[in-house]
Amino acid sequence: MLQSAVGAVGYVIRKLNQVRENLSPSQSRFEAIEIIEALILALVAVATAWSGYQAAQWAGKRAQQYAEASRLRVTAEGLATLAGQERIYDSDTFNSWVAAKLDGKEKAAEFFERRFSDEYRSAFTAWLRTDPFNNPQAPPVRYSCPITTTRSTSSFLV
Repeated sequence: MLQSAVGAVGYVIRKLNQVRENLSPSQSRFEAIEIIEALILALVAVATAWSGYQAAQWAGKRAQQYAEASRLRVTAEGLATLAGQERIYDSDTFNSWVAAKLDGKEKAAEFFERRFSDEYRSAFTAWLRTDPFNNPQAPPVRYSCPITTTRSTSSFLV
């Protein structure tokens, strides 16, 4: 490509020298205009080829990025669903624990407490330390403790 560009420049220089040596000023002006037109057309051809190349290159990159975004979206939706299911499980287990505790069924309450997920158990223990049954300043709900984050929630929030 460089040789063709150098060859074209050499041709233009030769033509301009011929024009300058020519005695007819009107003819030399037309030849100069033809040379300028040829240069402009050559630049247009190179620019067109370059823009076509760039368009093809960026179309490929766009397709790759779109596929990656779709994969990440599907993964995030799956993790969000899993996190919601874990939260429902812990919530139902907690509600059963409260019902057993209020009914005085300690064995049932212990049973439900053992069924908490590991992440929820740490939040539940922190909530119990606030003495929620006797302390009016304790958080009203176990989810208001800052510790309540499931493994699934943290993986799709990061």
